[in-house]
Amino acid sequence: MGRITKIVQEDVQKVVDITCDKCGRSCIGECGNFCGISFVVSGGYDSDIFPDDETVANIHICEHCAHEWLSSWDKNYLQIGTVEVVK
Repeated sequence: MGRITKIVQEDVQKVVDITCDKCGRSCIGECGNFCGISFVVSGGYDSDIFPDDETVANIHICEHCAHEWLSSWDKNYLQIGTVEVVK
């Protein structure tokens, strides 16, 4: 029979909501999943937009704003397709 040799108590943080950086709506769907786009933006000394090497921005865009944004692009990223493997 096993015995408990160590017990650790930890604080756990849980993300319950993420708001869209564009419109302020929730990015969490009905089932609690993240629905949208999340990415990190950083620049460097030669960047005109993010010139500070220390600047890193975490950006979250809700599903609605992501659809609006991506549908304006020339390539249709919203169409589900197959991935072409190049050998």
